[in-house]
Amino acid sequence: MNSANNHLIIIPGLGNTVAQLVWATAGWQKYGIVPHVFDAKWRVEENGFSEKLARATSFVDSLVGKNNTISLLGNSAGSSFVLNLFGKRKKQIHRVIINCGRVRGGDSPWFTFDQATASSPSFRESVIRAQELEKILTTEDRKKIMTLRPLFDEVVPSSTVPIRGAKNIVTFSVEHTISIALTMTLFQGYIIDFIRNKDVIF
Repeated sequence: MNSANNHLIIIPGLGNTVAQLVWATAGWQKYGIVPHVFDAKWRVEENGFSEKLARATSFVDSLVGKNNTISLLGNSAGSSFVLNLFGKRKKQIHRVIINCGRVRGGDSPWFTFDQATASSPSFRESVIRAQELEKILTTEDRKKIMTLRPLFDEVVPSSTVPIRGAKNIVTFSVEHTISIALTMTLFQGYIIDFIRNKDVIF
């Protein structure tokens, strides 16, 4: 595998922290990973989730090449998005990382799934689609996936993150936003090693 051509498409959560993610991953090219932060435009609902997914699928297609590998990383709400994107282009995708985000419905002690998705119909649709897609993932599909979740997350119920047959990792962290920041910086080795086919210790 040519490390210079390991492309990583990163999809932010509802906060759409594009600039922060560009900064956090600026040094990843020294590991042979070329990051691309995709602006999901979560708050633009004119054409719903299907339009967002179509744009992302076209972006994947633009990166397909003889020596390229393409991986996906979703933070928070971006997690269900990347699972759906994987479903569109399984053969072209090398790795999928679910980072502190739900891929299925489920209530937390503090709010219901309906409340958690009320601000973004596209997010709600993405989760529902991901939940259905998970049911038909093959054993080989699941081996391409890694999920990351903290010891405690006040936003995303822990039961909504892991995927059976995937690498499911609990990081030594607490709180939603802090945990995402840590996996993109201090704990970035989980992501980088998984993409580079190195053993991920957990």
